[in-house]
Amino acid sequence: GPFGPWEKPDGSPRMTRPEVHPLNVLMIGPMPPPVGGTTVLFASLMEALSARDDMVVRIVATRGVRGQGLNSPLALFGLASNIARTVRWADVVTLHVSTTGLHVLGPMVAFLARRCRRPLIIRKFGGTDFMTFSPARRGLILWALRRADLYLAETRRLVERAEELGLRGVGWYPNSRPMPRLPEAAAGNGRSCRRFVFLSQLYRAKGVVDLLDAAEDLPDGVTIDVYGTLGFDLPGTVFDGRRNVTYHGAVERDRVHDVLASHDALVLPTYYPAEGYPGVILEAYAAGIPVISTRTGAIPELVDASTGILVEPRDVGSLRAA
Repeated sequence: GPFGPWEKPDGSPRMTRPEVHPLNVLMIGPMPPPVGGTTVLFASLMEALSARDDMVVRIVATRGVRGQGLNSPLALFGLASNIARTVRWADVVTLHVSTTGLHVLGPMVAFLARRCRRPLIIRKFGGTDFMTFSPARRGLILWALRRADLYLAETRRLVERAEELGLRGVGWYPNSRPMPRLPEAAAGNGRSCRRFVFLSQLYRAKGVVDLLDAAEDLPDGVTIDVYGTLGFDLPGTVFDGRRNVTYHGAVERDRVHDVLASHDALVLPTYYPAEGYPGVILEAYAAGIPVISTRTGAIPELVDASTGILVEPRDVGSLRAA
């Protein structure tokens, strides 16, 4: 048949199917460093596809464009030139981008893919609804998405929004992690929670200050270990003199599972409105621990009474009680 050797009906010599050309996949997206949610997801997918025998993957990294000041236009031109050269090689073009960059990279990549007659997949990270943007910005995003052959949204809410807008080829592509089969003891069985962990980028919208305030009145013997890179709006001194909290700095990607598994529960009191499916919540599930988080963004799609506790954002009292 079509998958291996075959013989003609007249009994003539055995033939083999011509070898199929591997699929050339161009992946445009945010390779680390720095290490963050989107870069980890992009790198994980790149590694998975590169391991396949039926695909050849090339990467165009999008980092280094934003935050360059006067050099940003030059950096964007260099990125566009690199993409334009590589699109001709590809059988399929894939763009992996957060909403903050979609209005710039989306139209650019859609134009180049269309010009070279290559199918395009756009994958959007995060839970931001771009219809809340200015008319010009959301117009650019819609222009790009309508020219993509497939638009992959991270949350169910964004899939529904895309369908309301009449976009074709819309798919739900949630963040994911390999989930090991956990021993029965890892499911909780009524064990007490005394060791909590926060693991994320450290800036105010992730609820770091709320977490520190909630920790002040927790009983002795309850600990909160904080891991992550300090963000732009929090000084390192924010942890000075705080009760029950220890800051450990950043954690290497290959240690995340072990760090989480050594605690009783994850705490993520974020009030960042564009939260999609935070990777650290998925990592916590893979490590067999429950989650305390907030009713923010798409987090209620991930956390319910069977897996943790949700509180209102910025509610320190409810966070302490949880």
